[in-house]
Parts: sequence; structure tokens; C-alpha cells
Amino acid sequence: MNTQNQTKPECRLCKKEEGRISETLAKELVYSLFNPYSRKKGEVDVRDYIREHMKENLSDSIDEFNEINTFGFLNTNWIEKMDRMDEYRKAREKAWEQIKRDINEGRIDESELSPTELLDHLKEEIIEDLVKEGYIDGYERRRYFKRVIYNARAEKLIAEKILELVLSEIKPKMVGDAELPREGISIFSGNSIVEYDPFIHLFDNIDIHETFVRNKGFRFKDIVARAPKHREKIVYVMLIDVSDSMRGKKFVGAIESAIGLRKVIERRAEKELRVVSFNHDVREVNRGEILSLYPHGRTDIGLALRKAREIVERSNSSGVIFLITDGEPTSSYNPHISPSMCAVREAKKLRNLPVNLSILMLGNDENFRRVCERMAEACRRSKILYFSDPLDLKNYFMRNYS
Repeated sequence: MNTQNQTKPECRLCKKEEGRISETLAKELVYSLFNPYSRKKGEVDVRDYIREHMKENLSDSIDEFNEINTFGFLNTNWIEKMDRMDEYRKAREKAWEQIKRDINEGRIDESELSPTELLDHLKEEIIEDLVKEGYIDGYERRRYFKRVIYNARAEKLIAEKILELVLSEIKPKMVGDAELPREGISIFSGNSIVEYDPFIHLFDNIDIHETFVRNKGFRFKDIVARAPKHREKIVYVMLIDVSDSMRGKKFVGAIESAIGLRKVIERRAEKELRVVSFNHDVREVNRGEILSLYPHGRTDIGLALRKAREIVERSNSSGVIFLITDGEPTSSYNPHISPSMCAVREAKKLRNLPVNLSILMLGNDENFRRVCERMAEACRRSKILYFSDPLDLKNYFMRNYS
């Protein structure tokens, strides 16, 4: 049998399907759509691909064409350029297809591309592919902008990317702010050695080795045990201000924190995260819905704190409430008192619950700071933290509560 011309068939599982985006690249692109402030410089200039498919006399005007495509006009020469926009758009389509082929055939690596630069120049083509492959659901036109419609798959990818970023930037901390350093009754043993108490300690807590080290003989009264760790259910309530002033980095930083914290907490049976968005209204945000939020409306902090209190009361758990906001309240659900007084009153009602309140300030206005101090004083078990860069919020949560 002649086997000289026979070759091993290519593995269909190993071969990338032509024209499709890998999940790795999709993750980078979806995250960059969500957070345009996270920018990475690439080794490949995306504009070179567009130039290849344009006539030489137009190839130096790519940035102008891109701005006309985005904003509709640029300068007095924009009408002349508009006549050539069809050629520019076709060049973009060909450039994106060429980039995908080059990745598929190994001429370039995905890591050499900047997702933000890809979106800067090929956003429409990329969004079309992301929709086609189910990474996002599309976008809707608002009065002054287009808003991407994300889905549960997009939220999962963004959560994974957030964890990657956090783990690359911070070192893990052994004990977070949510740990409760008290003794209790559980099968989880601590580090301290105590006298054995049959009414407190389970057999899992008995330390036979330490018992024999301490005593040559073995008598019941000589048994020592490991003090059990205190374990109890904790419900985290994250109150995210989605009023109009939260646009931009502040909004992205708050949403990142909620997605990232939910990702790590879902692996801990004794912990639960409830996310609540508020402006002049309030609602609990379910999994898969958080990326549909957008900033609008006024700020009713009192209403948000009331909602958090109700959640903790119904849970029969200890509570940790995070209030993420950028300014003093401008609305009150109680028409008889001012917005600030409403917020302070609701903070005071938390005193009688096993609750810690963390106020995370994204603004440094003097009046706002005073309102936060009054809320903290009213609650008592409270702390205030100020973040000059809202994108640092996710690092704080991952370091202290994961």
C-alpha cells in the first residue's frame, strides 16, 4: 500500500473557524466596550490594515474619515470627504476580515492587538460580529449616543476580565475586613488551644496531638481542643448611585465593583451579595441585569438606605452595606424632610441591626463630606472612604472582601 502521499487530516477541533472571534479576544473587546478608560497600546497599527484597502491619495486621511464617521463632520473639507465615505467604510470591512484571517493563519497574535484601538477604528464591524456570535445583544440609539445592550454572557466575560486585572495588580490579603474574629461553634478549627468543653467543641475540634504533647497520660480532663472559628451568614448590600452625575468613570467603577464582588462571593456559601441601584427611585438588580443600568435622575440616599435595611432584616443575617455615591442627596422619599435629613435618619435606623456601613465617596465636595460624616455618626458602626479614581474601587473590594 502506497502511503507516501498520505497526510494526517487536520484536526477540526484544533482549527479555528474562519471569520469567528475567539472567546479570548471577545473578552477583551467586550470589556473595552464596557470600560473605554482601560486602554492598552498594541504592537499592530490597525490603521495600516485600513490603508491597504484605500486608494493611495486617501490613505493619509484615515483619522479624518474616522472622526467624520463618528461625529458626522470635522471641518470645512468634510463635504468633500463625505463623497468618499463609502470607500472608507468598505476599506474598514475588508480590514477587519483581513485581521481575523491573519489571526487565524498565525501571522499575528491576538496579544499584539489593542482592543481599544480596534474599537476606535472598527467599532461598527466588531459590534456586528459580537452580536452575531452572541457576546452582546446589540445596541440602542439614544438621543446623543448609542448604548450597547449586554447580556449574561457579556457579564460573565467582564467578570472574568475584572478578576484578571485585580489579581495582576494586588497581592491577596489573608484576612479581609469582613472576617469576624470571634469564637463560636462550628467544625472549622482556629489556631488557639483551649480546654476541651463537651458542650462547645465538636469532635472535629479535638486536637489529639496537642493533648498527648501536653500530658504523658491520657485522661478526659486533659483533652484540649482547637477553638472553633465563628461562622455566620453575611449579606452584603451594595447600593450603587445611578443618578445623572455618576456618568463616566464613576459609573464604570461602581459597576465593575459589583460584577467582580459577585463573581468571588458566589463561591462562598455563607456570603451573599445583593445589588441595589438608586437615583430618585430604587430597585434590586438581579444577575444579568447590571449592565443594563445607565445614569439618570436625582439622588435619594435615604431611600437606598431604607431598602438596604429591609434586605438585612429579611435575611436574618449580619449585614455589610456599601454606599457608593458621588454627591449629597438631592431627593427625599419623605416630602416632609430634606434629602440630607432623610439620609441621616435612615442611617440612624441601622443602629439596632448587626450592620456595618461603608460610605464610599466618589466626590470631595465639602457639603457632601459633611453629610457623609453625619450619616456615619448616626449609624455608629460605619466608616468613610474617598476614592479619587473610581476605577480603584474594584481593587478595594477584591482585596478586602474576596
